[in-house]
Amino acid sequence: MEEEKTKEQIEVKTTGLLYLPDNSKNQKLENSLSDIEREVIYYDRERIDDENLNFKFLLPAFEKAKEINADFVVGFDKSLERIIIGYPNPDERYLVLNAHQQAAFLAANIMKGTYGSDKASPMIVKGIVLSQQIDKIVTKNEGVYKDSHAGYANLREILIKEQQEDQEGMAFDERNHVLLHPDPRENAKLLVEMVKNMVKELKAKEKSIFLEHVDLQIKYKLYGEKSFNISTPGKNKKIFDRFRTKPPSDAINEELVTITDFKKEVFHNKLTGRKGSTDLGQLDLVQLEYTSGLKITVEMMEEGQKLFLHLSDFIDCYNRSSFAEARKNIHDRLLKVVVSLGKVVINLP
Repeated sequence: MEEEKTKEQIEVKTTGLLYLPDNSKNQKLENSLSDIEREVIYYDRERIDDENLNFKFLLPAFEKAKEINADFVVGFDKSLERIIIGYPNPDERYLVLNAHQQAAFLAANIMKGTYGSDKASPMIVKGIVLSQQIDKIVTKNEGVYKDSHAGYANLREILIKEQQEDQEGMAFDERNHVLLHPDPRENAKLLVEMVKNMVKELKAKEKSIFLEHVDLQIKYKLYGEKSFNISTPGKNKKIFDRFRTKPPSDAINEELVTITDFKKEVFHNKLTGRKGSTDLGQLDLVQLEYTSGLKITVEMMEEGQKLFLHLSDFIDCYNRSSFAEARKNIHDRLLKVVVSLGKVVINLP
């Protein structure tokens, strides 16, 4: 009589869908999915807006994903430099990981060795706007991370330096850049293979991207992030300087811990009195961190024509059943912060 197969021995069917720019057909990215069921959709670069990689960007792929019951959808922008991951929730509705969630999902798995690495403690390079959840994931797994300004070029520069020192690494920012390799095409192939292997392993454990995402929020606290375009013609510099010189505290009922002014390339810890210089280069960006865990980042771009507000905060998520309520609570909390900031800083006369 044959022995019963264990769950690990049973081959689990995995299905993936790639959503790619039409100029990538010769890259054969689908070969990274050669051992699973797969579909590929090529989009017309002239008709698709890839400025923001979000739910709307992947929406054209979700009809096919539902038809084939895809376990994951991976999409890339026109340059193959940015990635977005889609997945089905328990109600069979397809959702996407935002850049923060995606970075947490990938960082957690590479830290625990899911990606087949034989090197311990890979270096994680993270954009400074990303939530502190990445910091927690890396440090709690005895890893090391380095901060970086956002952008493919900035992440690539640090990653290359680490790899030259024989240090395996991975880099992320809040704009959906994810790097394992300095060449965009090779990087895209590695990322597709990485996501596939992670999903296959999750399915073997009777899990999904959704459940893995929820469990990360339980283990490392549920982080919420929101970004707002607060550009006001003729007032952007005034608003930006107000955050730098009179950072909000009492008005939002928060105690300010650290202010990092990348325009002047200095930081000040108000609790310890410690001051110092930053080493990432000058940028029109100021970052405020509070004792509660709230992080406010204000970024001025395009020579003062655009001004963005990035918020990050966390809340306890005790179990899977509390996930929906915790997510709503952190969403509401961040909206209240925005309203308060609008009254005292953003809506300046």
